[in-house]
Amino acid sequence: MECKSILDLPLDIKLDFLSSLDSVTCLRKVLHREIGIAGRALVRMRRFKANKTEAELIEALPSTEDEKPESPQAYLSELLSVRRPVRFFSRLFFQTRFRNRRVRFQSSIRLEDILEDMETVTDSEYARVDEAYYTIWLYRELNYNVELRSFQHVTAINEWAFWKKDGSLQVVPDLGILSHVLRVTSLEIIYPHVLQYHQTLSQEELETIATVVDALCLYEKHGVASMLITQLGFDGLQEVLEISGERMRETISNIYWNPVRADLAGGSISNSITQFPTLITNFWHFIEPTYQTDIRRVWRYPGGVYRRYVAPWNQYPPFDITALVWDDKRLESWGYVYPMGTKDSHCEYDMALEEQMCAGDCSVIGCAAP
Repeated sequence: MECKSILDLPLDIKLDFLSSLDSVTCLRKVLHREIGIAGRALVRMRRFKANKTEAELIEALPSTEDEKPESPQAYLSELLSVRRPVRFFSRLFFQTRFRNRRVRFQSSIRLEDILEDMETVTDSEYARVDEAYYTIWLYRELNYNVELRSFQHVTAINEWAFWKKDGSLQVVPDLGILSHVLRVTSLEIIYPHVLQYHQTLSQEELETIATVVDALCLYEKHGVASMLITQLGFDGLQEVLEISGERMRETISNIYWNPVRADLAGGSISNSITQFPTLITNFWHFIEPTYQTDIRRVWRYPGGVYRRYVAPWNQYPPFDITALVWDDKRLESWGYVYPMGTKDSHCEYDMALEEQMCAGDCSVIGCAAP
C-alpha cells in the first residue's frame, strides 16, 4: 500500500495502521510530515546531544553528522520519541479546554461528554498545539545547562536549530498559541499536582521556601512547572504523570526545594517563574518588525481591531487568545467573528508576557512579582 492512500486519515489511525505494516520507511515519512518543522528541529537537537556528557556539551558543536540519522529505523525511533509525549500533552490540553467550556455553560459535566468532545478535535487543531509543545521542548533542549557554555557556543547552537542556510528562520511559531499552551500547561496540567503537594507542607516549610523565591504563588503556578519541563523534558514528565501519585509527589518535592538547596550552597537561584515566558517575549521582539496580521476568527463580539505590531497577549478586548488553537469553522459555530480591520500603531502599556502572567496569576495583592 502506498503512503498517499492513507494520508488523509487521522494521525492516530495512521499510527495504529502503519505500525502493523512491515514498512518502516512508510511510517517514518508520515511522522516526518506530521511533526512539522519545529518537531524535526527538536529531533536534530536531541540527536546532537545524545550520548554526550554535560562536560562534553560545554565545547560540543553540531556537525553535518548530526543532520543525518543513522538509519531509517533509528530515525523512526527518534520521531516517535518526541511524537508520543507531545500528543500526550496535547490531549491533556484539549481535555482542559473542553472541561472548562462545559463548566462555563453547564452546571455539571460527565466524563463521557469530555470524551465525546475529544473526538471532534481536528488534525489542524492538534497540529497547532503539537507545534507549540515541540517548540517549548526545543527551547528546553537549547537552554538546558546553557550557563555551562560560552556565548559563542550558545549562539552557534541556536543558529543551527533555528536558521536555514539562506538566512531565514526555519522555526517561526505562532506566539499567541505558544503563550496560551504554556500557560495552560503550567496552571491546569501541572499546578494541580503542585497544589496537592503544597497542602502537605507546614507553615514553617512554606515560610522557608518563600524567603528564597520571588512570589510563592507564582513560583508554585509557573516556576515549578518550568523546572519540571527543564529537568525532565516532556517525555520524562509524561512518565511521571502516568505513574502513581506518590511518584509525582516525590518528583515535585525534589524540584520544589531546588532554590533552597541552591541558596544554602551559595549558588545563584535562577528565576524559573519567567524562564519560558521571557524566551517567548524575546522571540516576539525579534519577529515583530515582519509580523503578519492575524485574521483568525478570535473576536467574541463584533468591532474588534487587530493591532498589527502588538503581541497577541496584549490585543484589545474582546480578542480571545484562548481561541487561537481552534479552527475557524468551530469558532464560527461558537459565535466568534472576524476582526473589523487592523491598526498599525504601537501602545505604551503593552506588557511583556512574563509581566502579564505575573499580574494575572499572582494571588497576593501588592506582591513584588518579577
